[in-house]
Amino acid sequence: MKRRLKNLSGEIFVVLGTVLVALAFYLVFTWGDRAVTMIEITVVEKVDNSEAGKSDYRVTADTGEEFVIQNAESQGFYAASRVFKMLEVGGTYQALVTGRRIPILGMKRNIIEAIPSP
Repeated sequence: MKRRLKNLSGEIFVVLGTVLVALAFYLVFTWGDRAVTMIEITVVEKVDNSEAGKSDYRVTADTGEEFVIQNAESQGFYAASRVFKMLEVGGTYQALVTGRRIPILGMKRNIIEAIPSP
């Protein structure tokens, strides 16, 4: 009986692990891309991570939230460097952002378009 319970607990562990991995992939690759919203931000800091060999740019808004600017192939967006270059520190923009912010997973929203606010 003890042996059967031990085997059963191992099987449950494998099933739960598989479900958690699948959920993580779902969150990262699909769920975040569907959330597209327009927000107003004022840029307080810009960081160009492409010089460090990374593939994204980072922008911090006046609210303290940090955004990434990177190409989003799932949405046909390939102009991350153009958007990053047009943003100026101290400028206020209407920004089209995609994704969800989940700090525990290190996920940040992605700016895919920005228009200067009047």
